[in-house]
Amino acid sequence: MADETTKQMLRRASDGRFARRWIVGEGIDIGCGPDPLGKLKDYFPLMTSTRPWDLPDGDAMLMEGVADNSYDFVHSSHCLEHLVDPVRALANWIRICKPGGHLIITIPDEDLYEQGVWPSLFNQDHKWTFTILKPQSWSPKSISVVQLVDLFKDEVEILKLEKLDSGFQYDQPLRDQTLKGTSESAIEFVLRKRDKGWGLAAATDNGAARFAQVARRHDIDAKFAEAIGLHQQGRMAEAYAAYKTILVAEPENLAVMNNLALIAPFDEAEPLLRRALEVNPNYVDALINLGNQLVANQRAEEGGQVLRRALAAAPTDPRVISALLQAYDALEAYEDAVALLLENGAMLNNLDDVYCRIGKYYEHLGRTDDALRHLEKALAINPSHVEAHIYSGRQHLRKGDFKRGAEGIAWIWHGRIPDSQIGLFVDEAGQGVPQTGRTIVLSADSGLGDTVQFVRYARPLKALGARVIVECQPELRRLIAGMPEVDEAVAVGELASGFDVRLPLHNLMGAFRTTLETIPAEVPYLAAPADEAAEYARRLASHGGLRVGLCWAGNPTHPRNGSRSVAPDQLAPLLAQAGATFFSLQKGGDGAALGLVDWTAEFADMGTTAALVQGLDLVISVDSAVAHLAGALGRPVWLLNRFDSCWRWLEAGRTTSPWYPTLTQFRQPTAGDWAPVVAAASAELARMVQGQGGGKPAPGRRSAKR
Repeated sequence: MADETTKQMLRRASDGRFARRWIVGEGIDIGCGPDPLGKLKDYFPLMTSTRPWDLPDGDAMLMEGVADNSYDFVHSSHCLEHLVDPVRALANWIRICKPGGHLIITIPDEDLYEQGVWPSLFNQDHKWTFTILKPQSWSPKSISVVQLVDLFKDEVEILKLEKLDSGFQYDQPLRDQTLKGTSESAIEFVLRKRDKGWGLAAATDNGAARFAQVARRHDIDAKFAEAIGLHQQGRMAEAYAAYKTILVAEPENLAVMNNLALIAPFDEAEPLLRRALEVNPNYVDALINLGNQLVANQRAEEGGQVLRRALAAAPTDPRVISALLQAYDALEAYEDAVALLLENGAMLNNLDDVYCRIGKYYEHLGRTDDALRHLEKALAINPSHVEAHIYSGRQHLRKGDFKRGAEGIAWIWHGRIPDSQIGLFVDEAGQGVPQTGRTIVLSADSGLGDTVQFVRYARPLKALGARVIVECQPELRRLIAGMPEVDEAVAVGELASGFDVRLPLHNLMGAFRTTLETIPAEVPYLAAPADEAAEYARRLASHGGLRVGLCWAGNPTHPRNGSRSVAPDQLAPLLAQAGATFFSLQKGGDGAALGLVDWTAEFADMGTTAALVQGLDLVISVDSAVAHLAGALGRPVWLLNRFDSCWRWLEAGRTTSPWYPTLTQFRQPTAGDWAPVVAAASAELARMVQGQGGGKPAPGRRSAKR
């Protein structure tokens, strides 16, 4: 750096505050070197004298021998970055300034001078870098001016804080731009020492105590920064210990309490956060943290209450809005989620994401048209919004528009397959495209039920002359391998090379240009292994009455499993039906405790399950793989369906399914209300039992065409 004090005068001359208010009276120029402020006296007519202070005079950090309250102003240009402890230095500079006096300090800006490189390329004596304020610095030795001055907020006030970049050329390669031209590459701040502050403290010998307090504050902040570094590096055990150590010294440090709660076990984190909120009930970070942890620990109602407090305290904080939405998701409070986004969604970063999320919530509320309207808004903003395309496709499928629906859900594989594969096997005239000599792989891309539903397309694909390989879940491999249209079934992850086309199963609707009228709905298209089916038929013959299989829950890992599953005790009216024998199809459930015949421990895979289902007179199931399996086997199946049902069951009011001719739907009239569903199914079962002569097995529909 060259003659920085002189260079500053070109700028300071145009700001009358320097000459008329700040550089007035007797001053001291710390670290002035060969470019002292005193030589520029003509610029500052109210400056009576300036004492130069440099290395021969003593340590600028300690200012030993200089009495408290000695000078009307303290000036320092590019000295603080050379000192071992800038906090201690600033404390002493404030000490020697008179109450009402000013400190005018200039330091290099880390992004303009060091420019992302540490140690400094341009001055190897620099011990620190400085920034005004930012969330995280690239420099391991960075000091925020705002945070530095905040340590002395009782002693000084900030009058000016500016990044001096007017002469900086941002498009230039890495170099020291202070060496020529007018570039200062610096930060300048001006402080005013309060009239009541250290001057009075020093007079009563309390200056040393106050300095010790500031030094202690600096030490704690340094330890906190170190703990945060450990936390960010994933060294959680060390970070945990570091946070705990700080709390011993400062038990009510709210930021430390909040950070510790992020990595502590919940039984420790909760009281810690509640204690922080006793100190400051509106501490938003702690409110967010506590709310999130309550939600994650299955206490979503409490979590939502805490996060609503956070929203009241910080209504424009996007972190609060996002956290509260997660609570509403856990509570399935979709009306509240929509209201929150409509009122506060503009606070979030991407409006296309906001509209997409509103569309998803409207889907859960069964409001298909509202969902489509908001998803279309998302796509108008961002035509490549993958999730909006997928959810839009689901709404069209729910409405029976399979063409637009297939185009939408094809985005599930956007960027991972060569094209959308729309019309691959059927042309626009509805004619099949021959596939003779080609090997086509159909790949499972979702749950077991989806695979069972879409593997039906192996039949029309085989009719086009293709060699058909199905890549499926291991639980289904044996069952699908038994399909005459399937040449080979392999488990996911075991597919070898040597095929022409690989399609996700969901893309088959589009590849065949499927409409409601052209769904390949002939059943059965699956059949259980013959020997196992015969064995279960023999065992079933010993049980009288209508033989009914029951599945009351889906896959527990499914994100919506809670809303699609029925609590076993809610099935009591159904299970009380005389003339029926119930068999558990709930793998992992305790059917025997409900009075069901439970052979599920024997289920090695879905092939074994199919063997039992094939011999039953009726299957009653929630929306699970069992319902699909019964439909694919051509068995009578009653679907106990949630209010916001999956797209494949189409819109509310439908009691049948275009996919499974033997399926009957019983759908919730309102979200979460299973009582009317169970009551309707119970009444229908009573009629069925009565119609079968008090328990004579009902003939199953083995096949059907549409």
